[in-house]
Amino acid sequence: MKLVIDANVVISALIADSKTRELIVTLDPELLTPAFVHDEVENYEDLIVDKSGMKPVRVAQFIPDLSTIRSS
Repeated sequence: MKLVIDANVVISALIADSKTRELIVTLDPELLTPAFVHDEVENYEDLIVDKSGMKPVRVAQFIPDLSTIRSS
């Protein structure tokens, strides 16, 4: 299954220990994101770390799981 998710969904899932985060991590779907989402997560990494309580290295582990949508 392929899922397209935007920056708001990714950042919200990283901040809150939520069902969305659980689904992103445990279902192991191919996640597709616009190219800018990787930059957005990096730009808000300090906020995500502060609000989620996760360590920066844990937040960074989520980024490679997001495949970038490529235009054809």
